[in-house]
Order: sequence, then C-alpha cells, then structure tokens
Amino acid sequence: MWKIHHKLLNPAFSQHVLNTYLNEMDAQAQNLVSQLTTVAEKGPVNITEFLIQYVLRTVCRTSLRLEAKDQDMIDNEYAKAIEEIANIVVRRALNPVFHFSFLFNWTAMYKRQVKLSRNNKKLLDPIIQKRKSDLTATKRTVNNNDDSVPGKFKPALDLLLHLSDEQYVLSDDEIRAHLNTFVAASYDTTSSVLQIVLLVLGSYPEIQERVYNEIKDVFGNRQELTKHDITKLIYLDAVIKEVLRMYNTIPLIARKLDTDIVLPKYTLRAGSSCIMSIYGLHRHSSWGPDAKQFKPERWLNPATLPTNLNVYAPFGIGKRICIGKQYAMMSMKTSLVHIVRKFHITGDDISTLKWNFEVVLKAKTPLINLTLRS
Repeated sequence: MWKIHHKLLNPAFSQHVLNTYLNEMDAQAQNLVSQLTTVAEKGPVNITEFLIQYVLRTVCRTSLRLEAKDQDMIDNEYAKAIEEIANIVVRRALNPVFHFSFLFNWTAMYKRQVKLSRNNKKLLDPIIQKRKSDLTATKRTVNNNDDSVPGKFKPALDLLLHLSDEQYVLSDDEIRAHLNTFVAASYDTTSSVLQIVLLVLGSYPEIQERVYNEIKDVFGNRQELTKHDITKLIYLDAVIKEVLRMYNTIPLIARKLDTDIVLPKYTLRAGSSCIMSIYGLHRHSSWGPDAKQFKPERWLNPATLPTNLNVYAPFGIGKRICIGKQYAMMSMKTSLVHIVRKFHITGDDISTLKWNFEVVLKAKTPLINLTLRS
C-alpha cells in the first residue's frame, strides 16, 4: 500500500506545509514545559507519559488538523494499544513456530492483537468523520481566516480525504491504514528519541551547557520560535543527529530482495528477506576510531563524516525513508528549546542504562531530574 501511495502523500510533509505547523508545535512545547514544571525539583521522574502526550497532541493539532477541543481524541489509550501490538509482533518474530499464520491464529496473542486493532479502529474512525465534517462545512462557508494550505500541499489527513473524495484514489480502509502509520510511527519514535536526548544532556553537563548557551544566543529573551530560528540551532541539530546515530530507536530494518545481491563470500537470493543492522551501520569503521563515542562535534565538520551517505540511516534508506523525517526534527528541536531553556537536567548515566527492544528501542526505567533554571 505504501509503495503505491507514497508519492501522493509526500506533499503533506513538505517544508511548505511544515512551516504552517511551527506556531502550534511551539504552543504545545510550551504546554509540555508547564506540565513538566509540576514534577520539577521533586526527585527522579520518568517523563515518558508527558512526552507521549506532547507528541500525540501535536500530531492531532497539525497533521490531523483537529481543533483544540478535539486534540485529545487520540490519547494514551491509543498509544498503549499500539505498544502492546508492537510487543506481540516482536514476540511472534522471535518464535519461528508463530511465523506460520495458521498456528499463530490459534494463540491468545492473535486474539489480543485483533481486539486491540478493532479498538484502535474505533478511535480513528471518529477522527476521520470529524475532519470530513469540518472540511465539508468549510466548503459551504467563506472563511477569510482559514489558514489551510492550498492545492496538493495539505496536512496529512486533509490530503488523504482530498485524494479519496476528489481523485477517488483511497478507500476508507486505506485512509485509516495510512493514518495509523503516521500517528503510531510519529508518537513512539519521537517521544523515545526526545527522552534519549534528555538522558544524554543529563549525562554530559558540558554538552547541555553548550546547547543552553546556543539557545540563549539565538533567542535572547524571546519565547516564540520562527522557522529562521530553527535553522540557527546548529549545535542542537548536531546533538540530535549524534543521538540518532548512537541510540537509534529503530536498530533494525528489513527488506524483501527483488534481485540477487552478490557479495564477496555469498549471494543473497531474490525473494529473501534481508535484515539490516542500522545499529551496526552507525558504528562502522568509516566513522573513524571514535565511532563508538558520543561526539556531536563530528557533525560540525562535514570533512570528518563518512563519504558514503548510506552509513547514516536513522530514518531508513532509499524509497522507504521515513516520510516524517523533517516533521520529527522540527518537533524535537521546538520542544528541546523550551525544555533546556527552562530546566537544568540530570539523570541516569546513559552509558549504564539497560534497553528494551519493542520494535522501537527504548531505555528501561529511565529517570530524569529537572531543576528550574534561575
């Protein structure tokens, strides 16, 4: 499905559309900081739920174009269901017996997966119908304050509905499937990366201070962000890129081979599934002798980076590269600007943390201390 539709969906994640999201991302980031203030200076805290709620609300208000009163239509219930489904997928993948659907379909895991999927369908259907109704009402009235993006450059859900209603490309089931992909992929990965960035900042005080000073230099006393501000955060960008290299939340990706791939010692046959280790790729010798060290500075000098661009693939490689790459980076930078400006961060040493692999790689029991900056 994605292979067929991805070119049609690309405009929804163009920079032209993303720029219209910045004010809302900024507002949601400030709201996140207000919530984190309630747990600041109260000892170690796991802020996973705060970050998940921030990402889900941001997605609802931007890509789904929901109004403020509807922004909680996708809530933590949806997120928990997606996480449980992901765990079932991993458990099935690790047991070759369950690779056979006729056996897996007799298990309690399968029944649970079906129930969770049905429940999430019930959560998404009202969102689709609500936006359909809003768009219909907009067509009937002239609204001079409407800031929707004209032509094919529309937010994700609006574009899906446009392709369905006016070009007859997508069915309701396909709309729901793409919507599931956008929401599930965005909340889980982005919230996990944000948490890892905060753990890294808490583990490396000198890096945190350099990020803080850059933010002060760019913004001064201003609170609101602009698209021009985002491009000036060079060191913060380097920190995020290095986190994505060292602690990539998607450590493995798979591809089905269309043709034989001939390697020096063996041949991968067409029709086979090939699993690539992004985790290993990001520690390849082409990164230099310090490949296993966390060094944001490597991104400040392009001459020191590997010449083969494919050894860095936190968002995937090729035609299946993550469509939401720029959206995720903008969302993370916006939230981190407000968090680092407001709090001094300490926490568990990133080098000693244990990790869980649940499709997305996650830190196990991550704890962070937040202290208000004077």
